[in-house]
Amino acid sequence: MAVSKIEVVTPSKRADDGRYLPVDAMRGIAALSVLLFHLLRSSAQSGVLDRVFPGPLKVVSDYARSGVAIFFVISGFVIAYTTRDLGPRVRDGVRFSIRRQVRLDPPYYLVIAGVVFVFSFEHLVPGLVSQHFTLKEVLLNLFYLQGIAGVPSVLAVAWSLCLEVQFYVFVTLLVIGSGLLVRDGAGRARRQQVVRIGALGMGAVSLAFPFLGFSSGPWFVGTWWMFCFGMVICWFAIGQLSGVASLTATGILALWCVALQATGRGDRWGSEWIALLSGVAILVIVMTGQMNWRPPRSLLFFGSISYSLYLVHLPVIDTVMAAGYKLTGNNRPGAVAFYLLGAGVSVAVAVALRHFVESPSMRLSQRLKTARWSSVVPVAWRAPSRE
Repeated sequence: MAVSKIEVVTPSKRADDGRYLPVDAMRGIAALSVLLFHLLRSSAQSGVLDRVFPGPLKVVSDYARSGVAIFFVISGFVIAYTTRDLGPRVRDGVRFSIRRQVRLDPPYYLVIAGVVFVFSFEHLVPGLVSQHFTLKEVLLNLFYLQGIAGVPSVLAVAWSLCLEVQFYVFVTLLVIGSGLLVRDGAGRARRQQVVRIGALGMGAVSLAFPFLGFSSGPWFVGTWWMFCFGMVICWFAIGQLSGVASLTATGILALWCVALQATGRGDRWGSEWIALLSGVAILVIVMTGQMNWRPPRSLLFFGSISYSLYLVHLPVIDTVMAAGYKLTGNNRPGAVAFYLLGAGVSVAVAVALRHFVESPSMRLSQRLKTARWSSVVPVAWRAPSRE
């Protein structure tokens, strides 16, 4: 069958909360990958474990740090889907941004509070090196500005959340900008085209960065192409982009990854390849009509707690495995035992965070989707309707 004749069907949803199950499973894989990496390389017992674990497990653990790239591709797919019907007015963009942050912020804020609380008491323990954060530094962390402001990050893994928030802001501005450029009420298709052009244009800039010798630092431009790749796949899935165009984009990215590798500009741990393969996996699932496929329950479980697990796993590992090192020292069986304990406690804390904080935040965000505008922002903030 010719690619151009592929019948595109909007992915069906099987989960009760409307989530795409194969994508959720990929979230679970991403979260487990990052957990695996930090258990070995970011713990007080990493030196002991490095002498215990076989070489293949250490190699897998090292490359597992690139699981963050999977999150970026998935985020692009999801954000393109959730903004497909977003209105062109400023109020629509503000409502969307509020809903997104209501969904993300409470779990993040609680984990930051927990880390600051622990650090505030660590200095009381003799011989334990502790870190102190000023009020200004904490506030900048709460607004995802620590990288831009150049202050210490309370939560080490939050660098990716800062980029994600920038992604969302950029997409929201694209949608609002398309509404300002295309003002007629029947211009929905044209507005969507403006959004695609803006996103793909920034994607080209993102791909050019490594070859121009630029570093994006704390800004989203350098990793935008991953996010944009997820958007391209979603546009194909909902019929806004042809199969030929989506496969062409995939081929360009594959050649770009080869060029990075050949010129020595690629990531040592293959994050660009992980992002490419993740996108290809979603694209194949969409093309074969398997979005209603139900992955193994274990992957769906980890997918459901992926955000909470990403937030809590490093503080838990630091605490549990530091305690383990004080108790067992260089004892190898003890290090392995606390490695497993660190993994188990991370999952348990993530389940609690998901149940008591993340799930209520998701429900509140969903209610805001249909809430009257007057209940979301003050009258003075409202922009007049053009449609």
